[in-house]
Amino acid sequence: MRHISQNRKALYRKFVKGSLCVLGIPLVIVALAIYKGASWWAGLVPGVPIYLILVGGVIYQFIKELRILKREEREAGMGENK
Repeated sequence: MRHISQNRKALYRKFVKGSLCVLGIPLVIVALAIYKGASWWAGLVPGVPIYLILVGGVIYQFIKELRILKREEREAGMGENK
């Protein structure tokens, strides 16, 4: 089994927490819309572009930090070989 570094585990945890928070926003809006007597999609339709931007931002940040982490691990591995 592959060993996962502590930094990588922390990054995965951060991504999961961020994703759950972003996905929680529409769920709260749906709950409020249903509570007020509207249909479940009534509150979501106007906010779709914002939700997509937020999800895209979370994914972009995760990929960016993962690439930085891989680069640091590769440079550390090269330093050990010398």
